[in-house]
Amino acid sequence: MPNISRATALGAATAAVVAAPVLFERLALAASKADPADIKLLNTAVPLERAAVKAYADADATNLLSPQARVVLKSFMADHQAHLDALVAAVTQGGATPSPDTATIPVPTLANELDILNYAYTIERLAASTYLSTIALFKNRDLATTAAAIMGVETTHVALLAEALKKNPAYPSSFVSV
Repeated sequence: MPNISRATALGAATAAVVAAPVLFERLALAASKADPADIKLLNTAVPLERAAVKAYADADATNLLSPQARVVLKSFMADHQAHLDALVAAVTQGGATPSPDTATIPVPTLANELDILNYAYTIERLAASTYLSTIALFKNRDLATTAAAIMGVETTHVALLAEALKKNPAYPSSFVSV
């Protein structure tokens, strides 16, 4: 069974609480003066973040998680909710309507905690690679920086899950591919 330490859980929860207000402010300000193409690009992340929140809520509802894993995954869900809230506010601030869609992420059989953590690992890798693919496309560099900041959170989730899942090594070289 994967081992998620109390320190890891507390660190993950602290990151969500500290980063959310800064991200929200930075994103809303940049969006208020952004090009419509940048707002459209931001809006493409809304369905993914909504899907991540739903996936974590659904995984929690299985009651298959240990208390330690539940704390960590709920903090990841809180991060995704903060990203979703910030993106929706930014898209609105930029004069567009936030996407009402939820991305489809295939759900494997979730029979135990290990299955859930592997599913979370897949979600986080998808989120990290999605943000990575958008950074260079933003005309507004503040929005690019914000996307990179969100990507940093997603890659932290990947690293924590890789460690819990004992994917050895958690990162195989000086260069990481997502």
